[in-house]
This record gives sequence, C-alpha cells and structure tokens, in this order.
Amino acid sequence: ERDRPALIVVDQRMSMFFGSVRSFKSAVAAELAALAAWMVFNAGDRVGGLVFNDERIDSVGPLRSRKRVETLCSRIVQQNTALSAGNPDHEADGQLDKVLQQCLALAGHDHLICIVSDFAGAGERTLQLMRQLSAHNDVIALQVYDPLALNVPDTGHLMVTQGQLQVELAVQKRQVRQPLGDFLGGRLKDVASLLRRSQVPLLMISTALPAVDQLRDELGRRR
Repeated sequence: ERDRPALIVVDQRMSMFFGSVRSFKSAVAAELAALAAWMVFNAGDRVGGLVFNDERIDSVGPLRSRKRVETLCSRIVQQNTALSAGNPDHEADGQLDKVLQQCLALAGHDHLICIVSDFAGAGERTLQLMRQLSAHNDVIALQVYDPLALNVPDTGHLMVTQGQLQVELAVQKRQVRQPLGDFLGGRLKDVASLLRRSQVPLLMISTALPAVDQLRDELGRRR
C-alpha cells in the first residue's frame, strides 16, 4: 500500500467569527482541522491543506512530515487570530467556490479531502464543485453550526454585533423571534440539504459541545 495525500480545507471567514454558547465557529473549525490533520498523519498519509478567509487562501502542499502538519496548524492559527469584529465580510464574493476550485486543481485522483466550514454562501456552483471533487476523491464535509440557528431564546434581549454596527433584538417579541429563527434555521437546513444533494458524507458539528467528542461520536456512528 502507498500513502495517499490528504487536503484539509479550513474556513476562517467572517461568517465563522460567531458563537453564542461555548466557542466561535472559527475556533471549532480550527480544532477540527488540527484533529483531522494529526489523524491523517498518524495513519501514515501525506497531509496538506487550504486555509482561507474572506480575502486570501493559504495553500500547504501534502507531505508525510510532522513539520508539514505543524506548518498547516500554524497557518490556521494565523488566520484565526487575525479575525476581528471590524474585518470586512465578503460572504457574497464566492470565496468558498474559489477555494473548492483551487482544491479541484490540486487534487487529481485518490485524495482524501476534508472540508471544515459553515458553508455560508454555498449555492449551485458549490454543489457542482463538490460533486466534481468527490468523483475521483474521498470527500467529507464537516458543517460547523451554532445552536442559536436551531433554537432562538424566547426571553430577554439578544445583542448582535458586526464591527461598529450593534443591534439589540427583543427576542421575547414573537414578531422578532420567529422571523429570526426562520432565517437562521432555514439557512442552516438549506446548506445541509445542498451538501446532501452532493452525496458527500456530512458531519454536523455544534459550537456548544467539545469538538473532539463530536468527531469521535460521528466517526463511530458511521462505522
């Protein structure tokens, strides 16, 4: 048997800079990516990846080397610590599709591709690229989500901020809570549905629980 190359694709866009309970999505994605990289390395395979935010994509070529895994983790840390509430948000600019296109150019055949993201901005082009990637490679998607998308609180006030913009929402009011819940929950379900249409295995990871426990449970369930 020969070792195969693996690409860990890690999302550190502004859409990931959010958390309502335990951790930000960006932090959970960073942890999942590090876990995946070390799992692949310990299995004897080559490790590389793509780490991206709203403005740049860092590429690390696959190599069976502890130093290469450390380099990938270092790039993840750099982009994670660069996240700030004042950063611009370019979700509509198609950065996710650009990363998948670059991934497609790097991964010819027989790669393992692990994509860790909230998949914000995913659309039909994303679906097409996911299908192309999975045609000749093993692809797995880890969709990181915040539980607020599934359960908006029904009492008190919710403070939402992005950069200098700050809004307080009175979620105890039905006319506020229901549209917000419909928007957040609908968006999460739409992305999950799109990923399932690509027939790429999908693991749903919550920011409210330890990432390692969820990953262990999901992988055990799939076996």
